[in-house]
Amino acid sequence: MNMLTKVAPFFLLLAGVACAEAASAPTGVEAPTAPETFTYAPVLDKRFHHTQRRYEEVSIPGSPMRRSEEWIMEWDVVTKQESNTFRATQRLVGLKININGLELLKGDEIKEDMVAVDIVTDKDSNVVDVRGTDQLSEALVNLASPEARPQIARIFSAERLKALGVARSLERHADFVGRPSKVGSQWMANDPLTGGTKEIRVVAEEACAPQSCLRVVRQYDADRQAIRDSVAAQVKADVQAKGGDPNVVDVTGMDIKHEDTLLIDPATMEYHGANFIQNATVQVTGPEGQLQVAFKLERQSTYKY
Repeated sequence: MNMLTKVAPFFLLLAGVACAEAASAPTGVEAPTAPETFTYAPVLDKRFHHTQRRYEEVSIPGSPMRRSEEWIMEWDVVTKQESNTFRATQRLVGLKININGLELLKGDEIKEDMVAVDIVTDKDSNVVDVRGTDQLSEALVNLASPEARPQIARIFSAERLKALGVARSLERHADFVGRPSKVGSQWMANDPLTGGTKEIRVVAEEACAPQSCLRVVRQYDADRQAIRDSVAAQVKADVQAKGGDPNVVDVTGMDIKHEDTLLIDPATMEYHGANFIQNATVQVTGPEGQLQVAFKLERQSTYKY
């Protein structure tokens, strides 16, 4: 099982620097070269800041029906060696939560001594342990007002925090470690969560000072069942609130686009940016006949090293 983490540093130099070194290197001495594959090599004792934003929206165009959920999490992260594994300690330093326009947490409730989560990975990036999710979940629930605590407990339950860790690590590492890092490379990978396939393409090299990173595009089928369940649940809630029968709601079809764009240092698997986008148009049958429901799920990660 694998989990959320991101760790790593600077082994790649800018192409111009590498060329200059190659030109000035003594005869018979080889200049450093870029790795041929994506390599998991976490940088130790290097603290960085990771901001995660997640926004989900379900709406019916032309109607007042709109449900949204947004949260922004700020983490301070540092990785250390632990025997033959890597321990990434992620300490929450900021959290904003907004559900349907209502602020449940504004971000200033987080304490300096907030509980940290440890994500432990082996040399191949597989997550072997996650620690602290029980304590973090409890701390987050206690920050909220009594009215908001049930929603916070649902969003950030210990089980969900752990599962999110697994999923986030899988999506950041499993498709890349050991794969070719040359621009123009592409390959297919299986999606263990949905059973579908993904196409990954290395499309460009970009500067991410002081090294060079690779721009990667990944396209794949979204988790259709998860989208179906989410849309159906929210439309049923809307129908029931209006006095209708939620049992007549049924999802009859959907069109989905799911694409990730990632900026990765191939020498370390250190991320310098990530966007995960799912857009879907879902056909739903309800008390008033056929409806077109728009589903949007956007996630962004930014990093400061």
